[in-house]
Amino acid sequence: MSKAWVKSNIAVTGVSEDGSEIKHSFNNLKEGLAEEKITTFTAILNTLLADKISETKLTTIETVTK
Repeated sequence: MSKAWVKSNIAVTGVSEDGSEIKHSFNNLKEGLAEEKITTFTAILNTLLADKISETKLTTIETVTK
């Protein structure tokens, strides 16, 4: 069995001052993102956005062949 990377994306959920959730997604990320880069990106979003990031999800799509 072999795997081939297809794409990755990050979805973050923020909580605004009034308590409502706001979702943002970022697509077409490069292959093999390190955990520290994802953490840094989330910290940057916390600085830029008015909402506090409560959750970050990384999704990686791969094809699997025999």
